[in-house]
Amino acid sequence: MGKNRDKRNEATSRSLTTYIRRVVISATLLMTIFVAAVVSVHEILLFRDISRKQQETHLNEHKQFVRDLIDIELAYIASQKRMFDDRMVDALKENVCNAHHIATGIYEAYNGKLPDETIRGLIVEAVSSMKSSSSFMHVFINDLEGHGVFYAGRPEYKGRNLMDFVDVDGNYVVKTELALLENQDEGYVAYGEEAFVVEDTLPRNKVVFVKKFEPFGWYFGSKTYLEDYYDEFKKEIAQKVSSDYFRYGGYVFINEMDGEPIVMDGKAYDGKFNMLDGSDPERQAIFEEQLEAAKASDEGGFFTYRWNKMGETDKAPKISFVREFKECNWLVGAGFYLDETWAEIEAQKQQLKHDMVRNLLIILVVLLLAIVIEILIIYRFNSSYIADFNNFTRFFNRGKQRYQKLNIDNLYFDEFKDMGKVANEMMTERERVYKQLVLEQEKAMEADRLKTAFLANMSHEIRTPMNAILGFSSLLNESSISEEDKKMFTKLIHKNGELLLKLINDIIDISKIESDQLSISKESFLLADLLDEVNWHYRDVAATHEKNEVSFTLENHLPEHYRCHTDKLRLKQVLDNLISNAMKFTTSGTVGLKVHKRGEWIHFQVQDTGIGIQQEDLKNIFQRFRQGNEHASKHYGGTGLGLAIAQKIVHLMGGDIGVKSIPGKGSDFYFYIPA
Repeated sequence: MGKNRDKRNEATSRSLTTYIRRVVISATLLMTIFVAAVVSVHEILLFRDISRKQQETHLNEHKQFVRDLIDIELAYIASQKRMFDDRMVDALKENVCNAHHIATGIYEAYNGKLPDETIRGLIVEAVSSMKSSSSFMHVFINDLEGHGVFYAGRPEYKGRNLMDFVDVDGNYVVKTELALLENQDEGYVAYGEEAFVVEDTLPRNKVVFVKKFEPFGWYFGSKTYLEDYYDEFKKEIAQKVSSDYFRYGGYVFINEMDGEPIVMDGKAYDGKFNMLDGSDPERQAIFEEQLEAAKASDEGGFFTYRWNKMGETDKAPKISFVREFKECNWLVGAGFYLDETWAEIEAQKQQLKHDMVRNLLIILVVLLLAIVIEILIIYRFNSSYIADFNNFTRFFNRGKQRYQKLNIDNLYFDEFKDMGKVANEMMTERERVYKQLVLEQEKAMEADRLKTAFLANMSHEIRTPMNAILGFSSLLNESSISEEDKKMFTKLIHKNGELLLKLINDIIDISKIESDQLSISKESFLLADLLDEVNWHYRDVAATHEKNEVSFTLENHLPEHYRCHTDKLRLKQVLDNLISNAMKFTTSGTVGLKVHKRGEWIHFQVQDTGIGIQQEDLKNIFQRFRQGNEHASKHYGGTGLGLAIAQKIVHLMGGDIGVKSIPGKGSDFYFYIPA
């Protein structure tokens, strides 16, 4: 009966697999045909959309290219204008400084040898004979009261009060120049603007440079109108711009706002033609469109017109971009011909059409290949997922006896691989838990052993001072002992009482650490006071050492008034634990405490010349109930709590503690806390 049930299950499984295979094949074929149809329709619609967008994009790219070209040309013209005007302004200053230098030389040569009036005449004669780099930059001389001393070609200004003199623009020139010289010895005066030097702006139209001449209460000056050099600047720009050509025979043109061309038809123009004089109505109409496009926006504008290409007579549609260069009242522009753009667009459209036909053929071929591949995939799917199930069955059967993991590389499907990873993690976790239980059991046994040893050691450590206290207390009752012996017995009772109290405090502290209740209370105090207490105490301890062969030293590298903000009592407890340990394990030599500041930390260092610590014991030195080795514990005594408590206190203070040691040469315990 069981065999019959297995056969029915096997038949059902095969029927289910066949059903799944048929459904998947049918659905995949229908989906493939549907996707192919959708993709084909999408390709056709995409071709139309891309053709339209490509036409717009290509046209916009040409427009952007022309716009960028004009922006570059305008930036170049502005830069050249600044450089040209700077040369004129520098030449202006050079003229005045040369005149001032000549006057200074004459004055120094003849002062005290000739009358001042004669020296003035020599200076004026020398300045009047100076040759400047430009005929527009003559040097003039006024006194600091506003009277004229020398003006080239204007003798009527000599001796005249010029304070109310105004130029053609209505500016009080001398009054403005003297106002500048009230606060400085030299400088520029610019008319028509509030400031002269402004970064990335063009210089003003009229500029004057003045410089004081103290011996006679004069000042030298020279002025220039920058438009006097306009023609020279215009020629420089025209020569450069006329040499700039771009694709499709394009060129840059420049016209003045009043209609005079500067660069026309790709050449620097040097004639008398004006596009607004009516002599060429066609050019006049195009120029008026330029004006309208440029004034419509500060960023410039496009306009469309018909014009012949260079070397041709037939006119073709053209789009140009023009922008105003306000500093010189120029129109700067460039354009491109639409027929050449349309030719490129048509070529791109034919390429798109060719790509569409090719894509449709590829879709047909892919459809046929997909049908064949899908049949193979279904067959592969059927065999692969059965194999994956069998792998999982074997894995779980093996997992009953041993921690052997599943080989994920033998699985085919990603879902089964993910399940395999989870199963392996489960097996790893089972193995880890088992090993952890073994380890925890070993730790528990070790902890029980350590606590047993600790209790035995504590009973000895407590009995020792208790026996001393009880013994010396009974001796005090003896009437035969001397007063000196009584004082010594009392001192010993007190010392053993302190030792017993320290043991009790260590037990309390370690209990607080076990229950996470140990805390610190920060306060501000003089660190030097605490270190003095430690110093005096351990010097006294060293002096009463059994063989008096141990000395204690303190090196404090902090200022005496330095204040520390932490728990004073806990800090002293850490120092006591480290120093007392060092004294205990040092039979001869020195125990030293060093304190210094490193950045935002205070470093404490306790060094001794004692027995040292073996390297294998360093990792356990700060653990509770542990000492360097069992021999040291039996020979020197101690509970093994001091360093564990010190480490916990230092961590609560925000610092850290460590140790370096060489067996037989000594140890170096150090810790640091925030300053």
